[in-house]
Amino acid sequence: MFSIKIDGIDEFTKEIEDEVKNQKLALAKEYAKIGEAYIAEARSKAANYTDRSGYLRQANSYRVYIDGINVFENLGVRTTADAFDKVTLIPKGVQLIVGDGMHYASYVERKGFNVASSGFLLVERMINELHKR
Repeated sequence: MFSIKIDGIDEFTKEIEDEVKNQKLALAKEYAKIGEAYIAEARSKAANYTDRSGYLRQANSYRVYIDGINVFENLGVRTTADAFDKVTLIPKGVQLIVGDGMHYASYVERKGFNVASSGFLLVERMINELHKR
């Protein structure tokens, strides 16, 4: 067995790794903007039901992860954090999680009310647009 030493390869490798980190951070920032748009959409379109406690609207939240590490979040209520903590994370890459952490959110949606669905549709559209660029 033999090895070949190539001058400058370590510096080149570090430059590539730094660029990958910068690109992941840039994407994570874009995902955080999308997460904020999700919250605004879901909360504003949720006007067609009575939210007695205020928790259902406030539970619309997001988190952004880079390589499984939480880097950005906007959590309306603690139950959302608990729900997000149960999501399986991808070990490498950038991941956006959006949703409503109240246990009865899907029940209200099934009754025909918009709790989070318009926000989900917006996120899907925005992510598709982002990845086309």
